[in-house]
Amino acid sequence: MCVLIVENEALIRDILVEQLRSHGHDVCEAHTGDDAAVLIENPPKVFTLLITDIHMPGQRDGIEVGRLMRRHHPSVPIIYTTGRSDALAAIGVPGSRDAVVPKPYTPSQIIDVVRQLLAH
Repeated sequence: MCVLIVENEALIRDILVEQLRSHGHDVCEAHTGDDAAVLIENPPKVFTLLITDIHMPGQRDGIEVGRLMRRHHPSVPIIYTTGRSDALAAIGVPGSRDAVVPKPYTPSQIIDVVRQLLAH
């Protein structure tokens, strides 16, 4: 079982991977939404959670990655991250299996949200 992290900023991605692994989670990584789409459509492991930045290079942004995850793995909770407040309107109201974490955030904030979503 694997948490899929989709983040184009290497430093942020590396910190998230390290924090999640230190809390006992297996992690899969994607640098872009396009890379994430390949993993979602052909998962190397069962996904337990998706953490995706909204704005990334490539054809697919984080919102599209979330929609793709919902189509292929409807029960997987999703955490969207963004530094742009205008992106929040595009997501709409998060469901009970979703969360939005504005940037900048601390790794402990993400871990708290991960715990909350996986507890349901």
